Amino acid sequence: ANKYAAIIKKLIKNEDKFNPWTDEEIADQISVLRETVTTVRKEEGILDSRGRRKELLIRMISMIRKEDPNITVAKLTEKLIEEGFSISRNTVSNTLSNLEDYLNEMKSVTQNKSNPFEKLIGHGGSLAKCIKQAKASIMYPPLGLSTLIIGESGTGKTFFVDCMYQYAVQKNMVSPDAPFISFNCADYGDNPQLLLSVLYGYKKGTFTGADNDTSGLVEHANGGILFLDEVHRLPAKGQEILFSLLDKGKFRRLGETFSEREVQVLIIAATTENVESSLLLSFRRRIPMLIKVPNLQERNIEERLEIINRFFQEECNRINLNIFVAGKILEMLLIKHYKGNIGQLKSEIKVICANAYVENINNKSAEIKIGFNEILHDSSFSGSSNIDDASFSKIKALATSRFFIPNINENPELVVSTRDNKYSLPEDIYQQIEEKYYELKETQIDPEEMKKILWTFVLNAFKKMGHKFPNQTSAISWDEIKDLVDARIIKILRDFRKHLKKNCETSSINEKIFIHLAIHLNEAIKRIGYKQLIINPNLTQIKNELKEEYALAKKLATKLEQDFAVIVPTDEIGFMAMYINAILHKQKHEGRIALIVLCHGMVATELVKVVNRLLNIDFPIAIDMPLDMSPCEVFKKTIEIAKIVDDESGTLFLVDMGSLKDIGNIVEQRTGIRTRVIDRVDLLTVIEAARKIYLSEGNLDEIYYDLINTKCSYPFMTKASSDKPTALITSCLSGQGMALRIKDILKKRYANVTIIPLGIADEELRQKVNNLKEKYNIVGILGTVNPKIEGINFIPFADELLSNKKMVLDQLFFKTSQPTFEKMIRKEFILLNCQVSSKQEVLERMCLLLYNQGYIKREYFNSLLNREKMNSTYFKGGLAIPHGLPVYVDKSAFVFVKTKEPLVWDREKRKVDLICLFAVKDSDTEVINRLFKVLKNRETIKELKQAQTQAEFLEIITKH
Repeated sequence: ANKYAAIIKKLIKNEDKFNPWTDEEIADQISVLRETVTTVRKEEGILDSRGRRKELLIRMISMIRKEDPNITVAKLTEKLIEEGFSISRNTVSNTLSNLEDYLNEMKSVTQNKSNPFEKLIGHGGSLAKCIKQAKASIMYPPLGLSTLIIGESGTGKTFFVDCMYQYAVQKNMVSPDAPFISFNCADYGDNPQLLLSVLYGYKKGTFTGADNDTSGLVEHANGGILFLDEVHRLPAKGQEILFSLLDKGKFRRLGETFSEREVQVLIIAATTENVESSLLLSFRRRIPMLIKVPNLQERNIEERLEIINRFFQEECNRINLNIFVAGKILEMLLIKHYKGNIGQLKSEIKVICANAYVENINNKSAEIKIGFNEILHDSSFSGSSNIDDASFSKIKALATSRFFIPNINENPELVVSTRDNKYSLPEDIYQQIEEKYYELKETQIDPEEMKKILWTFVLNAFKKMGHKFPNQTSAISWDEIKDLVDARIIKILRDFRKHLKKNCETSSINEKIFIHLAIHLNEAIKRIGYKQLIINPNLTQIKNELKEEYALAKKLATKLEQDFAVIVPTDEIGFMAMYINAILHKQKHEGRIALIVLCHGMVATELVKVVNRLLNIDFPIAIDMPLDMSPCEVFKKTIEIAKIVDDESGTLFLVDMGSLKDIGNIVEQRTGIRTRVIDRVDLLTVIEAARKIYLSEGNLDEIYYDLINTKCSYPFMTKASSDKPTALITSCLSGQGMALRIKDILKKRYANVTIIPLGIADEELRQKVNNLKEKYNIVGILGTVNPKIEGINFIPFADELLSNKKMVLDQLFFKTSQPTFEKMIRKEFILLNCQVSSKQEVLERMCLLLYNQGYIKREYFNSLLNREKMNSTYFKGGLAIPHGLPVYVDKSAFVFVKTKEPLVWDREKRKVDLICLFAVKDSDTEVINRLFKVLKNRETIKELKQAQTQAEFLEIITKH
């Protein structure tokens, strides 16, 4: 029967309240015996169909009899059927005969209930003033005060009004069977005539179809409360219709002229709009009590957390499964701003639970875990928050993981907080692995790559644990964990500790790791008992590399098996070996730089395979970006992987091209992990990066600069080639203080470089720099203030700039070999007999060729066009030499185009049929002089125009 409990409860929850299903009807729907349904219903404390309908039936009978005390049973039955009940005359008669007893019973139950407002979260906090006003409104003699509830959409105004009604019943301001009629003004706001008929009813014959005298909602609400929701949607005429009711409690049905009807109705209205602009002043005057319900952001953090917990509890009850919610999810829900307030928050939690429920279907577990992977669908969780630091700290402290058990609404103390304690590192290694597994699974990464990432994560976790207590050799106090760990585990570990001290060749052991091992074993025994799978990502490697520790772990496992009557799996023994390794060996935490190769297609995987094979390593991570995958998807995947493999030493990304070059900034902004990025990756760069990291040849910046020194010029600095001696200017305001200090530091490292301190405040600064340029090759100005001297690099001073062995200055001082003239002219950049119709077309074609090959940035084309507008680039002899700014050139090259027909090139209508496009970096300008010598020769130009093949063209231009 238990397996049908959730289904039966759900059916009953959603049934027609006028006509609840019988046990037999429910049994037919789910194809079980009626006895099964009856058993479940009784076990769950659910009334039978008649009992579930009774209260509603009694209220309706009382309301009808109040309108017509002398109504016959037959007429009453007819009225009830019109209202929606499927009921016999005999049932109505029996109910009437016991009506007095029923009403007394209901009254007694109502009076014994606690204050209805206590159901509201914040009843003693942010809602205290609202509740005080509401109570005053209800209790004000003789019939209470008309009330207007204002507040943003989704703040819980309707629920608040419902509590007001229950309070009125409890305090006998209205009878237990008093009606509560809710009316949404938006439905009739634009039709005052229809509004009148719905609210006040109509007289027979008033309009076509009015065949009988009909009562309206006001009459139905007599003796109770009429709730007018979205009252601001009523036009002026609609508001005026209510004046007589608000003033005197009197009204006329539509079509009645002389007779007035009188009712005792408490009017409560609600609006989301500014009352000053949306409601008539004459209407506002008639409503003396104004209650403002605060929005979600105005609630304090504790209340918001309680609201979140309540919604998770409701979903837990709905699906009848335990729900575990990670603290970080609660934290994100608390930080996020909800424009739709409580209503939107409730919907968000429903979606989160629904996604988790679907994920859980295949696992067939009695527990749902909600972690980061359950909210990846919601992009609104990403991005910055404007929450202040104090609130953020409080949220971090309060938003601890929680566990929800079905059907404990009346026992909020059972909502268990799993607040971290001081021994929570590593917090259940199983849980950490599972969380990382789900995060990686969401990124759809290759299973083998996932295994490697998880193993890196496990190693990092144990390194950090050993590093946290590097010198803890004093005896531990087992009393610290006696309330957290089974006493048998403490005894086993005490004996095991003695064994290690006696038999292991080590001068000291890391005592505090025993605490972590104790907590871990306590969790392990639970998991084994619950038959939960334990997976160690790299058991084989542990057995091979930690042979002594694994042997000790097997002995420890044997003792656990004896005391707890369980079988410890080998995967768990592997984890125990890692703990023992941390106990026996003081670990100096020298985190390894993470290396991630990120490329389009399947290039990254293939590159890493080759490197792993050649160097016999396994730490570079490959992330492939299929051509149909959006950058957002790959960035999300990369962020999660970077967080997992980070070992506090930073991450080096090797990427191929395009938007992937931005990955470093994105990861650093989202996670705080220090990053460096090298683009246009090739196999040699990956090999060098992996080798340097494996041999620990430096920190992240040192390895980065070493690689770019060998791969390419520093991307941010121009570096002109010169035979003059190299010099660097150091600067500050005066040229005495910081400038001299920087000079002294640099002199120790760069003995062969002339370092000249200058003051920014010096009026003759520019002239002095120009004089120095005559004598030296000035590679840059390093200082505290940028003098903005054109053509000279400025490097802002920072202490960390000088703390690294390799840095940007190395790149400037390092003399790289210049590319030769021959290497800059490539066969594929020679286009002969091109059919083009305009100057614009040929320039676009040449730039596209360079851009697609990674030679120029996108901005190069605009700089080229701007240059053409300034002055003609017509040379002579039908030759043009267009060029853009060097700053937008990544790699120097020339492109030649010989057109089929001459093109008009400038305003003077001069025509060209040979175009040579210069795309040259500042550091490569010497080759331009060589090319100009070639292009100045008229005979050479003539030969180039007559060339029929690319090879012939190339031979002509390079032989001169």
